[in-house]
Order: sequence, then structure tokens, then C-alpha cells
Amino acid sequence: MGSLLQLARWGLLGRSLSLVQTARSLHCGVASWIHVKLPPEPKEVDRWTEKRALFGVYDNIGILGDFQVHPKDLIIGPSWLRGWRGNELQRCIRKKQIVGHRMFDQDYKNLNKRIRFLYRRFNRTGKHR
Repeated sequence: MGSLLQLARWGLLGRSLSLVQTARSLHCGVASWIHVKLPPEPKEVDRWTEKRALFGVYDNIGILGDFQVHPKDLIIGPSWLRGWRGNELQRCIRKKQIVGHRMFDQDYKNLNKRIRFLYRRFNRTGKHR
């Protein structure tokens, strides 16, 4: 067997070199140049987070409530955001219109500054021009 390996090393056997080395390395347990990638470890997932636990909670409103109540009416949040969509400038303007008279002076001033900044930004840049 030793002379066969010497011939293979010298290149006299051509392609049989790789077969002999593979068979020998696997048989002898030496696999330093063969790299087998292990599958990743499974992740620990909390199946009862609040988001997962309440998923689809309003799906049966129409069936049980005879389609009288829309899920957007059941959402708890600020009054100026319930069932409404828009960008930040529109949201700030809507907040000023709805609850501006009840805001503290500093909060109202900061809201006006934010509206002025966003107004300039939207008019100078972006697809809104």
C-alpha cells in the first residue's frame, strides 16, 4: 500500500490520488480538510408574548357582533390617532387641532416648532414638491 501511495503522490496514477486520499482519510478518521457545517441550534422562542397571545383577537367581531362594530373602534389609543393614517406632519397638525387647547405651554410650543420644521422639510425635499 505504501508504494501505491508513493505513485499516487508522484502523479503517476492521475485522478486516483483523490480517491485514495479520501478513502484513507475517512477510514483512518483524519478529516482535517473535509469541513461539514453543522445546522444552527434551535432558538428559544416565547410563544406567549403579548403580541402572539393577542394575535387575531378581533377577527370574530363581525361574526359575533352582527357586523355592527369595526375593530378600529375598539383600539385604545390617543383620540387623534384612532383609525387614522398619515405622515408625521399630518399627525402633528391633527394633534394640534384636536388637543392643542388642552396642552401645556411648553408642549404646545414644541409641537409648533416640530410642525414648522416638518413643513419646511416636506416643502424643500422629497417627492412632495
